[in-house]
Amino acid sequence: MKKVTFITTGQPSTNPRLVREVDTLINLGYQVNVVYCYYQNWAITFDKHYTQSSAAVYHLCGGSPKSNRITYLLSRIRFKLSNFLAKYIKKFNFPENAISRTHYNAVRAAKKTKADLYIAHNLGALPAAVQAAKHTDKKVGYDAEDMHSAQFEHLDDPNYVLNKYIEAKYFPSVHYFTAASPLIAENYQKTYSYLHPHLLNNVFPKQILEMVEKQKNTLKLFWFSQTIGKDRGIEAIITAMGFCPAHLELHLLGNYDDLNHNYFNALAKKSGLSTDQVIFHPPIAPWEIVTFASKFDIGIASEIGRPLNRDICLTNKIFTYIQSGLAVIFSDTKAQLLFSEENPNVGIIFKKDDPLALADAINHYVNHIDILNQTKLHNYDLGQTTMNWETEREKFISIVNKTLGI
Repeated sequence: MKKVTFITTGQPSTNPRLVREVDTLINLGYQVNVVYCYYQNWAITFDKHYTQSSAAVYHLCGGSPKSNRITYLLSRIRFKLSNFLAKYIKKFNFPENAISRTHYNAVRAAKKTKADLYIAHNLGALPAAVQAAKHTDKKVGYDAEDMHSAQFEHLDDPNYVLNKYIEAKYFPSVHYFTAASPLIAENYQKTYSYLHPHLLNNVFPKQILEMVEKQKNTLKLFWFSQTIGKDRGIEAIITAMGFCPAHLELHLLGNYDDLNHNYFNALAKKSGLSTDQVIFHPPIAPWEIVTFASKFDIGIASEIGRPLNRDICLTNKIFTYIQSGLAVIFSDTKAQLLFSEENPNVGIIFKKDDPLALADAINHYVNHIDILNQTKLHNYDLGQTTMNWETEREKFISIVNKTLGI
């Protein structure tokens, strides 16, 4: 039985893409370990669903504020010290410990699993995967949900320098490379010509939903992410709603604090909206998102396109909206524009950072409920036939098996 170890700098509930891959390999008979670390407090409760019921063995490394606090404190001290020293010294694992609070802990935990393949999800986990694999001369896979070196706008940003250093040092040791959007794959391949990225779309498993025709009543807009915050395109949605004569609701799903809650409520008031038009929902379990989203009419992916990573990434928003049977309105980032050109019937594209253009797109569906219903049904069917993990996982299985020589 082949053994595979996944490593992430997040938690299971904050990385559903990883969980899908874990479940797929378990169902194929692989022995699977997951090395993860504390990242978000809200995710702890949902993590128990995976850690207590999955056939995979989950290892929390680096402690947390609620368990193994001394280890957690030491990891934070090491992280801060390494971030300072890594600017001047590239030896002694200072960069590796600077890019991940739990690098030291993850390497130790991963080595103990003695896997045949180590799969890193996100750049901070890659050094641990490579070092653990080299310990027993095994193989490494890497999944790029983002282009990490493209998350910064200035080349003199210390974080850009650090991410670039880790990419250049560890990418040559990767045996397979997957990416969550065509343009992330393309940009990484252009930057590192020896890479040959495979596209794995950020889709969920199929779910059977009851599709109900929309009548001429309040249209419900939906936006979600792990965090509800500024400069993520929400401002454009709220401002656009103020330009729409129809009564609309915007439902926001994600973790938020009082500062952001008050900020968006103030913006809603400034835009002429009533207090019941912007509704906040706290995080829910990842496996509930598709069903939850299906209660709404239009999913909005209003990415602002800055920095470069936001312009070339294709978030799971779009695929979630499609699989939930929502019409999609998305900004014209490079990645989303390309997706729209390849899938012209899933929704409407609008000029990013342009609330008036977004309002026009919303009003189109308000004034043409028949088109809205047709689009919703088309997208749900698309999610049931091609845009789902049942289809996408075949590529993942082929990649892993080929890497392991199966």
